[in-house]
Amino acid sequence: MSFDLGVWFAAGPITAREALLRYLAWGESGAAPGEPRPEVAAFYEELTALFPDLTVENYGASPWSEPLTVGEDFVLMNAVFPRAGEVCRVVLEMTRRHPLVLFEP
Repeated sequence: MSFDLGVWFAAGPITAREALLRYLAWGESGAAPGEPRPEVAAFYEELTALFPDLTVENYGASPWSEPLTVGEDFVLMNAVFPRAGEVCRVVLEMTRRHPLVLFEP
């Protein structure tokens, strides 16, 4: 079990249903080919500076239950429950600085 979050770039407002459909589609398809947009890349770099992506070497210390999924327009995150509050606070603050949508399914 994990605490799941997604952030992505959106040109305008979307409904909760549209957000859920996007999140689920990205979760099924995984990372999209191509370089992340600048907003997504900046978010990812800042996030992984604080919480490095999950690897075999940092498994015990990482807040992630699986590696981050990064696409052109999105980052999907799965945090372990003991660290969910910490991760959620950081991600929420980061999305205030970056023009990204935050979604918690």
